[in-house]
Amino acid sequence: MLATLVLAALSSYAFSVPAVQHGPPNGAFDPSAWKDAATLQLGWDLQGHKRAPDSTIAYLESDGANLYVAFDAKQSGTVVATQHTNNAGLGTDDDVSVYLWPSGSDGFSYQFTSNAIGTHYQFSSENAGYEPAWTSTGKIVAGGYQVVMKIPLSVMRGTQSGKPWLVQLSRNVQSTGDVLVWSYDPNETQPGGSVYAGTMNGIKAVAAARPKPRIGVYTLGSVAGASAGGSTARNGVDLSIPYTATSSFYATLHPDYSNVELDQQSISPTAFRRYYQEVRPFFTQGQQAYDNFNCDLCQGINTLYTPAIPTPRDGYAVEGTQGFLNYGAFDAVGNARTDSAQALTFSNSSKTITASLQRVGVNMPGFSDDSFEGGLAWGDHKHLFAYTNYGTDSGTNVAVPSRAQMYDFGAGWSNPTTTFATTYRKVGEYFNPTDGFVWHPDIAGYGAFFAHAFIMPDNKPLRSITLTSILDSYHDHTGALDQTDQGVTLDILTKGRIDVSISGIGSDFLRLSNGDFVAVSQNQYAVTFGSGVQNSSVNNGAQHGSSATPTTISLTTGRFGYGHLNYWSATTTQHALRNGLLSFELDESNQNMDSGAVYRQWLERLAYTYQAGPNSSFALGVRRIIGTPPVLDGAPLFQSGWNLSAAYHRTFDGSNEIYAVYGDASAFATTPQFIVKWLHYFGAAKGT
Repeated sequence: MLATLVLAALSSYAFSVPAVQHGPPNGAFDPSAWKDAATLQLGWDLQGHKRAPDSTIAYLESDGANLYVAFDAKQSGTVVATQHTNNAGLGTDDDVSVYLWPSGSDGFSYQFTSNAIGTHYQFSSENAGYEPAWTSTGKIVAGGYQVVMKIPLSVMRGTQSGKPWLVQLSRNVQSTGDVLVWSYDPNETQPGGSVYAGTMNGIKAVAAARPKPRIGVYTLGSVAGASAGGSTARNGVDLSIPYTATSSFYATLHPDYSNVELDQQSISPTAFRRYYQEVRPFFTQGQQAYDNFNCDLCQGINTLYTPAIPTPRDGYAVEGTQGFLNYGAFDAVGNARTDSAQALTFSNSSKTITASLQRVGVNMPGFSDDSFEGGLAWGDHKHLFAYTNYGTDSGTNVAVPSRAQMYDFGAGWSNPTTTFATTYRKVGEYFNPTDGFVWHPDIAGYGAFFAHAFIMPDNKPLRSITLTSILDSYHDHTGALDQTDQGVTLDILTKGRIDVSISGIGSDFLRLSNGDFVAVSQNQYAVTFGSGVQNSSVNNGAQHGSSATPTTISLTTGRFGYGHLNYWSATTTQHALRNGLLSFELDESNQNMDSGAVYRQWLERLAYTYQAGPNSSFALGVRRIIGTPPVLDGAPLFQSGWNLSAAYHRTFDGSNEIYAVYGDASAFATTPQFIVKWLHYFGAAKGT
């Protein structure tokens, strides 16, 4: 019966968007204003692959310049709507989304999301900093909520292609974890893939104008202490010039990243190098063009890791799509240093085959490094997948070229609740690109991964139980055992949004630089109150989202090198004043060495954010790190640092931004500076 329903539904995932003279009036949803619109039902739940428990009707129409989308969402439980500032706190509220592919599966993808009160978010594969001007309104009503979106066609690339658009509509329900979609396939696990999207005709008659160039100019004034470079004033430019409907040249001249507000400092124990998120606009614009390689049981292997590149004096780049090709290239020019990268990715129309090439280089006086990576991946979008990658590194630090290669092969089987994958990889002793990220060079061996999610019936107190296991073994170029991992993770999520996780049950061993083979077995026990699952599918990583006010307590314990390590962490976020959130974190690591030495370190973090409205926010952060971190492969190092930072941000009419910042939230210790920065965008909107 279910198969019959699915086949019948699949044949109906196509429609024509009606052309109207005028769009619906702004404000609350009025069904009479949408009488001529295309009407679609979000009838399927990806959480349990069953009929949607609540009704969601979407309406779509266009006036030739904009796409209008309305959602009428029925909800039997309480509607969660805590976020009031656009682009903050995604995934913590109930929300609805429209996904668009104007050029079909070959071009850029776009996502427009709104919570129940109209706070919105947007994303595009063309730029990680995509922030065009568009509107959304929302209202909580008896039995659910209603949202209206107005999306200008001019903020999307590829709208002149003449092809039918691909489209998907989705809805997330925080209290239950349900993910409702319009276009459904039994193998679908999340709504953002073009493979499972439906088709929308009619937009080609109302295509947007040719993409406009964008010039962003900033002016900055800084009052700072001598340790922060002293007081100064400066200017800079970011620009983007489209040369086809889906390709652009972009550049940065005298860039400034003083408005960075992301605090990524952590004292959580790790046996490997810590990975940091890129936040600089020049590198995020073309980010989707790079590192398009598949990897199972990944060992942290990236030939391009842009946080390793110092902030350039100037930067020049191209990025875009052309047919089945996606490409990017950049030069980041600094003082006596140039970092460059080029990447090309091919995907066939059905997205079953992907082939990628990437080259990354660094040149300085007396030093050079050049890496290359190529990969081929295949998947039938049902159960089977396989991939292979090959890489090389050459340059000043490569003493033995024959030991500077990387090989990676993997294959597996999956469905929405079960995944099994195996891999074999070899990473040479001298494969360690300067602008790359490699956890552990000089390894060769195999790995296996298994995961299964038990999705509970609606009448049970548990939402899901997920079991994950991992096994790997690697040796170095001499044949000596270099790294092994054996572990099991159990994750239990209740209907009351309590998430209990027991992970790493097993053992992990690593060979240190002195030749000793030591345990780094860190088993974690954690409980989260106020968890907000988005999708329990193991194909989605069995990852649970978070509500706006989660509380997590965890203990990580086990052998760590030449001692026993306990790491405690407690974090909580609570509502404070109107539209405000107060977050607190307390972490402690305590390593008792076999020699009798004790190394302890603390992290204390307090943050307050106030969302004054859709276009303005204020953040205040205080953090202290003090003590000696766990010792694994090196000498103990005492650390002590306070950080105080504050930031106010406001946007005006989509073309102006103001930042007022004290300090730098990402720095280890307080940067004694106060900055006021104004940005103005000429031409196209920010990030387009």
